Amino acid sequence: AYGGSSEKRAQFLFDVVDAVSSVWGSDRIGVKLSPYWRREPAFTADAEMLTDYDLLLKRLSDTDLAYLHLVGPEPDTGTDDTFTAFTRFRTHYRGAVIANSGFTQATGNELLERKLADAVSFGAPLIANPDLVDRFTHGHPLAAGNRDTYYAGGAEGYTDYPTATGSV
Repeated sequence: AYGGSSEKRAQFLFDVVDAVSSVWGSDRIGVKLSPYWRREPAFTADAEMLTDYDLLLKRLSDTDLAYLHLVGPEPDTGTDDTFTAFTRFRTHYRGAVIANSGFTQATGNELLERKLADAVSFGAPLIANPDLVDRFTHGHPLAAGNRDTYYAGGAEGYTDYPTATGSV
């Protein structure tokens, strides 16, 4: 029932959204989509795949979700420019968008100023900087993370990153 055409493959997502919405209400749920996957093996989102995401975003606009969390292209990977990608996303989705794409404080703020997203999430920078908001607020440099230790269990790479001022 869900294989074959783009529409049939997308139907699974819409059936899940409908089922969860029938219990909780669509305004209490969010959906995360990753048009630009950033783990190994890396790939480039091609025109056909982006057209499939356009379909998803247009249909999700009719669901009154609390938010849509979208992963854009990683900076400096040769894929679409982040701002081009989020302009495309915003064209097709009218609800609240949380953007994630390897943003810096400056690029995240620029995305918000351009109204291409309603919020910006910082995954890896937050892991390596438990005081990320304070660092942004006071202009402290960011600590570098060790991706090899993310979600690996134990304290290393999870609770051992220092704060800029020594305490959170």
